[in-house]
Amino acid sequence: MKPVELNRIDLNLLTVLAALMRERHVSRAAERLNLGQPAVSHALARLRELTGDPLLVRHGRVMEPTERALALMQGLGPALAQIEATFRAQADFEPERAAPIFRIGLTDDLQIAMLPRLLRALSAEVPRAKLVTLTVCYRNAMSYLEQGEVSVVMSFLKDLPADAKVRKVRTARFAMLRADTVPGKLSLDDYCRRRHVLVTYAGDLCGTVDETLGEIGRQRDVAFSVPQFGSLPAVLAGTDLLATVPEHVALALSAQGGLRFEALPFEGPDYQIKLAWRAVTDKDSAEMWLRKAMLRAFND
Repeated sequence: MKPVELNRIDLNLLTVLAALMRERHVSRAAERLNLGQPAVSHALARLRELTGDPLLVRHGRVMEPTERALALMQGLGPALAQIEATFRAQADFEPERAAPIFRIGLTDDLQIAMLPRLLRALSAEVPRAKLVTLTVCYRNAMSYLEQGEVSVVMSFLKDLPADAKVRKVRTARFAMLRADTVPGKLSLDDYCRRRHVLVTYAGDLCGTVDETLGEIGRQRDVAFSVPQFGSLPAVLAGTDLLATVPEHVALALSAQGGLRFEALPFEGPDYQIKLAWRAVTDKDSAEMWLRKAMLRAFND
């Protein structure tokens, strides 16, 4: 394995390597770095010359890292993150003049419930900012964060990495959405008798609400499942179907018209929504503003 002399290392090459390792694709790495594709290809060629290793090898449409590349990033990743954190901590943030590009991860329900208020806050307070929102769920939120796809996520979170910064946001409870015009509230018997639509990322017909019903000896009829809360107005329209969803999204969707918000006829489950962010952005003043704005947008 060819040793690399320290005085031959260009820090820019290391940032290109980090982007290539993350994207596994030259064009996408170039886009992430705001560089032209030829510049990234040239940087990769220089890295290969320095290390005496191909580093990334094309496999179909993506590039797979070699053992040398994986070993390099295991050591270089934390160092690059620390350098980034040091510069971020020293940067001044003037909301009226700044032009940051924020990248956040939100679940589908939170996009509906709080994203419009966050966009209004951005327009009013950081008018030159740009926002990229990626849809996450508890299955992939942490990988998006660890890989640097986003700087902050808000979701129900599992398996938090040891170095993640986390804040509890709110205990979420469930409510019911219905589009029918039958007067009065539904009883538990009515609830169990009617057909239901389940919103699930897992693609099944059973959720936490069904587990809670099972604990009290009851069962509902889940007839359909869909992957996104945003489809519920169209799915429920003109039917007697019910949807049991987090209360915050039930309030947001019912406010748009066409759907009725109703409390559950039993004590439903709850879960904790959390905000998590990369340690490298913990002291970044722009990211601190963003996290506070997200909390305001959801809790106000």
